[in-house]
Amino acid sequence: MVDVAIKKVSERAGKDRFVLVNATTREVVTVHDVSEATIRRFFRDKGTSDEMISDCLAKARRNYGPGAPKVSVPANDAQETMGDDDLLFELGLSEDD
Repeated sequence: MVDVAIKKVSERAGKDRFVLVNATTREVVTVHDVSEATIRRFFRDKGTSDEMISDCLAKARRNYGPGAPKVSVPANDAQETMGDDDLLFELGLSEDD
């Protein structure tokens, strides 16, 4: 498993959008940007506490802004209509990641 960090990359329709990045290389490891709900479900399924997830999302929001480097990720509006399908697939990760 790769050490990942949450990075806010945009706001769309009044909602924050996030990607996961390799904590060491800062490379984006997700295929698409996703909502906060998707990030929370993914990390809850991995056993992460709600408090830690909230802390990481707060840090991602603080780091987002005019001085933050921008990451280009493809937008996929259909992403949010997938339901509760496999979160690894939804985040663009394979089971080996």
